[in-house]
Amino acid sequence: MDCNEFRNVVADLFDKDVDPRIKTECEKHISQCAECRAYYEDLLSTAELLRPKHSPVSKSERIKPNDSPTTLLPSGQAQAEHSSLFTLNSSLYKIAASFIGIIMLSGIAVAAYRAISPKQTADATEQKKPEKKDIGAMIKISDNGKLFVADWPRGAWIVTDDDSYIEGRSHRAYNFYWVDGGDVSVKLNGVASDIHQLAEKPASSVTKVEMHDKDRHLTIDFITAPVRIPASVQYNIKPELTILLTGTPPKDAKIKSSVYIKEGIHNSFDWKQYSYSSWTAKDSNINMRLEEVALRKDHYVQINVCKGVSQEQINRLKKLMQENGVTNYKLVQQQ
Repeated sequence: MDCNEFRNVVADLFDKDVDPRIKTECEKHISQCAECRAYYEDLLSTAELLRPKHSPVSKSERIKPNDSPTTLLPSGQAQAEHSSLFTLNSSLYKIAASFIGIIMLSGIAVAAYRAISPKQTADATEQKKPEKKDIGAMIKISDNGKLFVADWPRGAWIVTDDDSYIEGRSHRAYNFYWVDGGDVSVKLNGVASDIHQLAEKPASSVTKVEMHDKDRHLTIDFITAPVRIPASVQYNIKPELTILLTGTPPKDAKIKSSVYIKEGIHNSFDWKQYSYSSWTAKDSNINMRLEEVALRKDHYVQINVCKGVSQEQINRLKKLMQENGVTNYKLVQQQ
């Protein structure tokens, strides 16, 4: 099972009649792929936002970082005891998966609502600016008309009650809100607006987003006028990245790849300590990560080259770094 196959069937894991073979394959995949495990956790979090307050996610449904992957689903008697929740769970997870899928396919730029940005000092006006792309509307409403998410482009300045950063992520976890919930208000350039009106406004025109929570009521203000970002504000991208080149895919790897990544600087040549990446996959390719890290002026990339890696593969990575503006890097050869 590859990443695309996993994401196509992950919502089915919460059906009580899920095919055991699918469950087994998903468990094997998620035990090897950190990215799909994170996707699974995002799906759980999203579904929890959609779930009525009286129906919390049961502990038996949730994977913890240190759990065995076989805890994906309750089994035996535990599954029977939770069968009354599965119909609700299945619907919620499928709505969440479908909504997340629509957003990811739109190529939307992302970061969590409360994302923590590194506190660095650099002149933001001199930093590399990401290419502006058509990512749809400021407000995206679900097909059933009941839920919405707010969206903005990479390069937008995000200000919350406790944070301030420049959006740099290519994919982010969204907060979902009820269209008629009454606990969220939207504005356009400081003027109260209607959610459905902003569903027709392009997100690519947004330069700044202010989100403030007062007495459990959230106000989201989309600014489209030009803004000057203070020099103290940085991209919400970690500036250090380690890339591992293995030359050929490791024999015991479930997902075949010859390139792996890990945030920060690491000296290990063991692929199991890294996250899977790809030269070409849409949502996990190395090109996307290089583009993100290059947004930081203080970026630094270490490339750990395993024994037997061809010069051709090294040159391929160097070319990608040059194309994305990665200028500060070091090659470390395995001895």
